[in-house]
Amino acid sequence: MHLTVPLLINPKAGSLFRSGLKSWLDEHRTDFTIIPTDSAEDLTAKARALAEAGEPVVAAAGGDGTLMNAAQGLVGTQAALGILPCGTMNVFARELGIGSRRFDTALDAIKNGLRQEVDIFTVNDKPFLQMAGFGPDARIVKLITPRLKKNMGAAAHIITALKVAVEHHPIITVTLPDGEEVKGAQIIMGNGKRYGGEAHLFANARYDDGLLDAAIIHQESIPILFEIIGVMLQRGATRSNISEFTSLRTFESCVITAEGKLDYQLDGDFAGTFHPGESAIIRRMPHRLRVCVPKIPVPGTPIERLMAHPMIEAWRHLIRRAQEF
Repeated sequence: MHLTVPLLINPKAGSLFRSGLKSWLDEHRTDFTIIPTDSAEDLTAKARALAEAGEPVVAAAGGDGTLMNAAQGLVGTQAALGILPCGTMNVFARELGIGSRRFDTALDAIKNGLRQEVDIFTVNDKPFLQMAGFGPDARIVKLITPRLKKNMGAAAHIITALKVAVEHHPIITVTLPDGEEVKGAQIIMGNGKRYGGEAHLFANARYDDGLLDAAIIHQESIPILFEIIGVMLQRGATRSNISEFTSLRTFESCVITAEGKLDYQLDGDFAGTFHPGESAIIRRMPHRLRVCVPKIPVPGTPIERLMAHPMIEAWRHLIRRAQEF
């Protein structure tokens, strides 16, 4: 028997058209039952209702933020999240091997029955799937206007990053469960390897090991950009390839405070601002999320092939040599 999968979708989202998903769905209309949503809260509520009604798979179309809204309704249930990635970055879908806008691969992942359990972490009970950022990268997300993002896509992040790089940012303190305190100007936490698309920020991170990886960058302003770019060129940070200006930590929970106003982002969406005296409590949820994953991950992207180019390899070698001195 051919069963249709409920698909949560925002019918007004421009990404449906820009990604080609709408035309693809027209050709696969027998595979899905389209369920329109009108807000993030509505999407979460409908995902929960479908899971409680016994649906084995609930699919969602969108980027990382949309998927997180669906995940909030599904975590702790037996329903698996099916992913149709049509956002700007689609970092979580790339992490799972579905890729970005690879709708045939996404459909195969939904149909093949292969499921993976994924850890979910929260910041003051707000969950995120892939990453959380405190400091400049959250400030970048906050300043990117919908119009700029629509017109320039991922390039909007680069333009805004140059603006944020010359601003002053407060010192952030990360307090670990053993009482250790680590200070920095930028904190990026990852539940997986990727950050901003195909680029890897954490070389050894896993989304099912019960732990978060964190890069705590002590430098301020423009050096932050060079540190992040250098790590990405080396396919992710390890304790052997980072500079003395960055600390790596792995943990299940922590507390973050700052000397001034501190912006933060979750899965690439601006999430709010902490004020002096307020704390951000990061911890792992007791239940995991089930997701549909492909049996064979998508092949390497142009960026991954670029990383293997001899010239890029030469740059990576020079960076490693420089860090040895």
